[in-house]
Amino acid sequence: MIETFNRILFVLTRYVAWLGMLSLLGAMTVTTADIILRKTEGEGIFGAVDIVQLLIMGAAFLAIPHGFITRSHVSISLLVDMLPPAAAALTGVLAAALGTAFMLAISVFGYDSALMQYEYGDVSLTLGIPKIYYWMPLLFGAGLSVVVTVHMTVEQLYLLFSGRGNLLADGD
Repeated sequence: MIETFNRILFVLTRYVAWLGMLSLLGAMTVTTADIILRKTEGEGIFGAVDIVQLLIMGAAFLAIPHGFITRSHVSISLLVDMLPPAAAALTGVLAAALGTAFMLAISVFGYDSALMQYEYGDVSLTLGIPKIYYWMPLLFGAGLSVVVTVHMTVEQLYLLFSGRGNLLADGD
C-alpha cells in the first residue's frame, strides 16, 4: 500500500512540477518579450511585472512537492549511507517530520495571509489581478508537500519498525 501511494504521489507531483516549469518558462518568455519590445519599440508589455510575479509563485511552490518525493533536496547522504538501516530510517523519520512541520507552517500561515488579502480585496498594482491568485500555487504546493512528507514519515516509520532496509527488501 505504501508503494502504491508512493507511485501515485510521484506521478501527481511530477505533473505538478511540470506545471511549475511551464510557469517558469512563461515568466521567462514574458520577461524576454518585454525586454525585446522595450529595446525595439520603446514600450514593454503592460503589466509584465504582475504577470511575471504570478508565474514565479507558480514555478517555485509547484516544484517543491516533487523535490520531496524524489528526495532531491539537500541532504548529507554520505553520512546517512554509512548508518545501519534502523539509524538511517530514524534520521529519515526526523527529516520527514521536520519537513512536514515546516510545510504545514507555510500552509497555515500562507492560508491566513491569503484569507486576509482575499477579505481586503487586494489586487496587483498594474493589472488588478486579485492577490488570492498569487497565493493559490503556494497553498496548493505547500499542501501537497504536507501530504508527501506525511507519507514519507509513515514510510520511514514502517522501515524503522519493520527493520527492512527498503520497501522491496523482502521481494514484495
